[in-house]
Amino acid sequence: MKLKTLLPFAALSVLAATPVNAVEGEGGLLTPEGGLMLWTLVVFAIVLLVLYRFAYPHLLGAVEAREQRIRELLASAERDRAEAHEILAQQKQEHEALRAQAQELFAEARSSGERMREELLAQARREQEEMLARARRDIQAESDRAMETIRGETVDLAIAAAEKLVQRNLDDEQNRRLVRDFLGEAERRAPSIAAGV
Repeated sequence: MKLKTLLPFAALSVLAATPVNAVEGEGGLLTPEGGLMLWTLVVFAIVLLVLYRFAYPHLLGAVEAREQRIRELLASAERDRAEAHEILAQQKQEHEALRAQAQELFAEARSSGERMREELLAQARREQEEMLARARRDIQAESDRAMETIRGETVDLAIAAAEKLVQRNLDDEQNRRLVRDFLGEAERRAPSIAAGV
């Protein structure tokens, strides 16, 4: 690596030390001159030695420091990327867990709503059946009371008719007419008795 970095400096030094004599009519750039070549090599060696001794360690240190910094940045970027992947995986897991929890809550709410609906419907049916049974009992009781009242009235009318028959001592035709009148009066009284009860 050292030779590769020094080669461009050497080429620049040789080109800088070579005289350009094309204007004066002497040889060209490629004409060899021994003394000039020797001094060029000496100057090149001195410049190379000075650069190697003073500039090269600083340049090499700066390059190595930069390489180290780049390596650290790459390692940091790789760690950050791995951490980002880990965070993304965690967020995906949390998202899935939240989704599952939301679906579970939704299913539970739906189930609870269905249970509540069924309970309310069952309670409404029970209350309706109880009301119908109570109404039937009330109707039957009222009907029984009305029949009892009608029976009592009928007995009273029969007794009254019997008293009249006994008092009058009528013939067969009058007895029939009296019974018909009694039955007609009983029929007229029956609706008013049922309405009063």
